[in-house]
Amino acid sequence: MKKYLWPALYLSSILLGNFFVMWFGIVKFAGLTFPAGVIFVGLTFSFRDFVQRQWGDYACWIWMGLATVITFFLNRQIAIASVTAFFVSELVDWACFKYLKFSFRKRIYISNLFSCPLDSIIFVTLAFGWFWPAIWGQALIKYLSGLLVLPFLGLKDRIPADNNYTDIFPSYGVGK
Repeated sequence: MKKYLWPALYLSSILLGNFFVMWFGIVKFAGLTFPAGVIFVGLTFSFRDFVQRQWGDYACWIWMGLATVITFFLNRQIAIASVTAFFVSELVDWACFKYLKFSFRKRIYISNLFSCPLDSIIFVTLAFGWFWPAIWGQALIKYLSGLLVLPFLGLKDRIPADNNYTDIFPSYGVGK
């Protein structure tokens, strides 16, 4: 069951981000303008890094596709904007994470640094039209919220990179 923790968090963060945008649209808070679901979406970039490490290079695309299908049945415009922005920005995030030869933590910083603004430009423009305050606000909040996973980085050493699920958390006897 623990093998589904990061994919469940990844899928949930995409869906919650899309639902909040559908329910509340663009909001203004503390002087920033942004789509309401941005905090959840910011987490997706970091959760995806954990999914990629645990499940392999291509599994995140399956989970993203599932979130798109669910969202499509509720709001086509948000689904199209979301999947387009995610496809482009997640491809950049995935490539940075895969090919940069830095520590896990540094790869999260760098991959999010490129993918968050790219996602914001594409999503806001497709969902609401060109609206610079919302693009800027979303990019900033998305990057900062993506850093909320930093406390979990200690777990990454217990998550194997070779997809051997029976050895996840072996000291706890899980998966045996």
